[in-house]
Amino acid sequence: MAYYSKFSENPMRTRTDFQTLVRDLIAPVAGYIERQGARVDFDEGAAVYPMASSSLEGVARPLWGLIPLTVGSGDDCGWWTLMRRVISEGTDPEHPDYWGPTQSPSQHSVEMAAIGVMLMAAPEAAFVPFSDREKDNLLRWLEEIQHVVLVDNNWLFFAVLVQEGLRKIGRADLIDQELQDRYIQRVSEWYLGDGWYGDGPTLPVDHYGAFAIHFYALLYVHFARDPKPALVKAFRERASAFLVPFSYWFAETGEGLMVGRSLTYRFAMAAFWGMAAVCELDGMSPGQIKGIWARQLRSWRDKPIFTADGLMTRGYYYPNLIMCEDYNSPTSPYWAMKAFMPLALPEDSAFWQAEEEPLPCPDKVYPMPANNTIAQRIEGHSVVHYGAPVRADVQPDKYNKFAYSTNFGMEINALQYAEEFRFGDNILAFSFDRGINWQMRRSNSFSRLDGRMLSLGWSTGEQDVETTIEVADDGSFIRRHVFELARPAFVVESGFAVDQWYEEAEVLAPEPGAAETRLLMQDCDRDDIMKTEAVIAVRGANGLSAIRSLDAYPKFAGAARRTHTNLSAPRTATPFLLARLPAGQHTLTHKFRVSSRRDTDIADLLD
Repeated sequence: MAYYSKFSENPMRTRTDFQTLVRDLIAPVAGYIERQGARVDFDEGAAVYPMASSSLEGVARPLWGLIPLTVGSGDDCGWWTLMRRVISEGTDPEHPDYWGPTQSPSQHSVEMAAIGVMLMAAPEAAFVPFSDREKDNLLRWLEEIQHVVLVDNNWLFFAVLVQEGLRKIGRADLIDQELQDRYIQRVSEWYLGDGWYGDGPTLPVDHYGAFAIHFYALLYVHFARDPKPALVKAFRERASAFLVPFSYWFAETGEGLMVGRSLTYRFAMAAFWGMAAVCELDGMSPGQIKGIWARQLRSWRDKPIFTADGLMTRGYYYPNLIMCEDYNSPTSPYWAMKAFMPLALPEDSAFWQAEEEPLPCPDKVYPMPANNTIAQRIEGHSVVHYGAPVRADVQPDKYNKFAYSTNFGMEINALQYAEEFRFGDNILAFSFDRGINWQMRRSNSFSRLDGRMLSLGWSTGEQDVETTIEVADDGSFIRRHVFELARPAFVVESGFAVDQWYEEAEVLAPEPGAAETRLLMQDCDRDDIMKTEAVIAVRGANGLSAIRSLDAYPKFAGAARRTHTNLSAPRTATPFLLARLPAGQHTLTHKFRVSSRRDTDIADLLD
């Protein structure tokens, strides 16, 4: 793992700092493009789609930074000459590096969005210098997006951005306006209220509502040639309504909520805030928006997210393929460049002249009925109790945990080591064969929010459960689970995982240094290790995590040590409580506390 000094040593305070940052992030990629042309390959593996699509990503995704750099300063470091050359090669059917036509569906459609915005925002630098033949090839390749099936989610906006790029350069004759109207109406059907979108008809709630749907809508508002007034009004109003609720997904120090898919795009989390600044949305001051945007970017400076030669890696806080989706290629992380749209603003804009202001998150508990979640502010960080739909077609851990945090990373594959009693975070899981096979939440039957109480009906596929989560001002929360077992079972519940990357996590309760916190299969029948009023608290580099039993069942209190499954640290310890239950009706009740301060008094934490 490597740090990229030009990233980690950049102060990230002024417009000049961020202009330099974009140049320094693109430069290593540009070196590969210069050597390899349109078939750029980092030699770091692959994704589920053909390598030609990965190469297209490597060319198109840096454009998200180059476009605002050009719009705002006119300085492109000479890269448009290079980019035009490889775009010409990639869209020429007779060239050996031709990217190929888009299909139904195809990753090509995703990358066409950046090229569409290129035409919308910077046609003089990016399009006008092409020869007539090069222009014809590019436009013929681009307009194919209107004739293929797109994934029924934020992808629909890719066609809209391409169409608006065509309109900007005077080729409205190529636009299927009925298709655009239908796509925008479809996306509007997923609007949940209070600024929140679901990303598709199953309405999953994740960062795609911000760095995709809102982001693309605001690009339309700002850069489209003749935007429809009604759409401009709707997109601005929805984005303005999103400002305060979405701010609860960020820590005071900038870290974003670790929830949902595609987190390998890292500081793309700042993209919405960048476009909020560009469009001068109502609802927050320029200084508040600037603060959230800049702190999010700075929060990555001390993370080893680069290769030795300055390329972004796949992973989150460290290189990690386990947390990636199958569509994450070596070039995919450069969607993070979407963060830099404020560079399109002039130096004398309100955004760049403003001083950074603190997060506008005054409420310790902030229910969000539109998406069935509750945000809880704890020591400047957020815990979000999650009742949104479980998305089953990607890693379920990114949607089926009871809570997510800006400080404690989620565990992927929470049941991967469950037969060794090493569990991931924030789950309730069942085993009906004495710990060999385990089941956790796969789907919700209902989700209701009543003030500070979130109620969920859910199923593992075999076991139905009703869960209520009560959230308090003091940073604690209680989860109560009601279920009926048809046969005896082991049942486990876990809290947040703590970081033990460079130093071992400490067990502070039931007593300091408690040795017997790992459960072995041969010990499962021992009654002496099962305690009523069980409690477990662990301390790691990023804070403390504790669980206390509030019911009468005897339980084993354990700390699960796991490797390479957490987003924020490659070694973690997760506190859990495990009960052996007979068939019949049961209610498990547990109280949870977390702290990002290592010196928090354990007595106060467990009170």
